[in-house]
Amino acid sequence: MPVVNPLAREVVFKVVYYGPGLGGKTTSLQHIHATTRAEHRGKMVSLATPVDRTLYFDFLPIRLPSVHGMGVRLQLFTVPGQVYYNATRKLVLTGADALVLVFDSQSDRIDANSESLENLHENLTAHGRSLSQVPHVIQYNKRDLATALGIEELERQHNRFHAPSFGSVAMTGEGVYEALEAVTRAVLEHFEQRMPGERGASMPGLDVPEGGLAEALRGMGPRGDGSEPPDSPRRPSMELRLSQLPEQDPGEAAARVAVGEAVPQAEPIVRPGTMPEELEPPEGLAESSLPPVPQFAVARGGASFELLWPPGERGLVRELEAAFANGDFSRALAGCEALVARSLAGAAAALGTNDAPRDPATVAVILGIDGRRYLEFRSLARDARAGRGVSATEALVAYALAIEIRIARAGVAG
Repeated sequence: MPVVNPLAREVVFKVVYYGPGLGGKTTSLQHIHATTRAEHRGKMVSLATPVDRTLYFDFLPIRLPSVHGMGVRLQLFTVPGQVYYNATRKLVLTGADALVLVFDSQSDRIDANSESLENLHENLTAHGRSLSQVPHVIQYNKRDLATALGIEELERQHNRFHAPSFGSVAMTGEGVYEALEAVTRAVLEHFEQRMPGERGASMPGLDVPEGGLAEALRGMGPRGDGSEPPDSPRRPSMELRLSQLPEQDPGEAAARVAVGEAVPQAEPIVRPGTMPEELEPPEGLAESSLPPVPQFAVARGGASFELLWPPGERGLVRELEAAFANGDFSRALAGCEALVARSLAGAAAALGTNDAPRDPATVAVILGIDGRRYLEFRSLARDARAGRGVSATEALVAYALAIEIRIARAGVAG
């Protein structure tokens, strides 16, 4: 589901590139990143192994030209190509607003394409969705090879819902922007159709200069000889090998790179049960063992967010709100940790696993929150457990994040 920020007048869409390994997903994003104007692109993070270019995902935020006064931002992801990493595929699909299916045009890759497409159907079904409901386009890659099949044959094999399709050569960029522009138009049209009345009318379409989205984004990109135009500082993409990352938590390293932080040294991670160490509630808190606070300062019937949570968790919400009322912000933050931990456990269970992910990048994806905010939340929680005092503002920001996650989870459940 797209995220609408009325204060920033911005709508954010998540687009996932899906397809078989070594089919051109990562190369497509690399081309977009390398040729997009500096002000429209963010850092690109790629985790790679010797057998598959993308183990985790590529994350490329792109800020598009204004659409009738409303800013549009795309978050571009790829999934790992190997079926072995299907759990990660399923996680990255969470909350996807649109898909770009990148298939290999070579005749000996038909089976790999079909396997990937069938896997996509299975994973969408696990999310309660179907491909017919999700805006998508198809990119038939490697059209420059002698072994490439004809487009008509590929369409017959893979384009069941008659989605817009494009031949591409990701290495040179041919067809890559055309597919990106088509999926952007598709996701905007889908968004308008789902908006009631006047809200949908405020975004009648993608309005870009003559030449299309490619020209709008490329304007200050690299020249034909690969050099940068003047006054356009290059923001480097980042491709990380597993050997460069802390062995025990590569996801956190990727998330830190994505928000511009240094990759820290690996720290031992203790995982009681199946809950991530960083989200493990303080001992006893999960059982709502906080002592009663008789001097609870909020009047009966006063403002409370407890109704956002299911009955089994409202006691914990009341306790942390009581902690706020009495100025015990460290205890309030501990309650926020417990709420986030429970949301994460619920999200993991909905995806069919009892193991809640422990790396921040994955957590941010499945909870539908910004990676930077989640890293700040974790840092604050660590400092609080180390004995540093928590201010009222810090605790309230943590509670706001817990509320945002709960609202998002309730929307998914509904």
